[in-house]
Amino acid sequence: MSQSQPPTVVYQSVAPKSHPFLKALLILVLLFSLAANVLLLLALAGTASFKAGLMPSDRLEMKIVRHGSPDQIALVRISGLVDGSMVKSVTEQLRAIDRDTTIKAVVLRVDSPGGGVTDADEIYHALQKLRSDGKSIVVSMGALDASGGYYISMAGQQLFAEPTSIVGSIGVMMPGFQVTGLLQKIGVKPEILTSSAAVWKEAGSPFSEYTPAVKAYLIETLDTDAARFIKIVQTGRSTHLKVPITEVANGKIWAAPQALKLGLVDHIGYLSAAYHAAAKLAGIYNPTVVEFHRPASLLELINAQSAVGKPRMQLSPHLIYDLIKPRVEYLYIQ
Repeated sequence: MSQSQPPTVVYQSVAPKSHPFLKALLILVLLFSLAANVLLLLALAGTASFKAGLMPSDRLEMKIVRHGSPDQIALVRISGLVDGSMVKSVTEQLRAIDRDTTIKAVVLRVDSPGGGVTDADEIYHALQKLRSDGKSIVVSMGALDASGGYYISMAGQQLFAEPTSIVGSIGVMMPGFQVTGLLQKIGVKPEILTSSAAVWKEAGSPFSEYTPAVKAYLIETLDTDAARFIKIVQTGRSTHLKVPITEVANGKIWAAPQALKLGLVDHIGYLSAAYHAAAKLAGIYNPTVVEFHRPASLLELINAQSAVGKPRMQLSPHLIYDLIKPRVEYLYIQ
């Protein structure tokens, strides 16, 4: 009798059932974890490289313009319209220069038509403080050093104009316009109500008449600021002026050779000559020339690039106010 064989057992692998929802959930968790790690790394690096590169920096950087000895001269630029933004930038640089004991002198590179009366005076005051703290200041003029730019230049111990520089425009102005005639033509009559005692409240408004009395009142205010400008020039140029102050404080501009003859500048020379004069005043030889600047952040660069080719004008309340407000300015308008 034959023995029966045990039954053969066959094992089959059964594939697990696919769960799309679970798979999607796992992918989301993985992506979230990856994003969290990236953010953590950026946060850890933010105190240094990330903050300096992506976010606006709160520190100035020093750039070497010309190599020399350990003693340094700082180059500070007054370029373009003198306004609140320039005041902030320049005074920040001057504070950094004042703290740095290796910087012995400043060369002020001025290429400006001037600007706000208060703005120019604030920069001049900051430069005067720098001089009182022992730093020498020499001015190097670019294409234009006029009005508020020249006011600021009065903080310099020596003034250099390039052969083609334009210098002067000592005086004050209040630019404005009247729209009353235009409004009458289109049938609009402006009305400005003021308190009963404030009879001069609307003087200088583009919506009111510039009567002889209003003009005299406003010019009296301008003369006060002009007197300060004249006093600053008299102090800054001292015995250097070759003519009475009344012959130059009349709003005129002069080419560099004429400015030299009048005593408005001390020398005709380029930036390198100003470096040499500053070093001599400070008693140093072959100094390193440095310049402070605030590096642009990555976000600012991206924003600047995105604005290229998309000019647009937004009529905002601030823009309207800037257009109609009276402004007293040390400004040269060509």
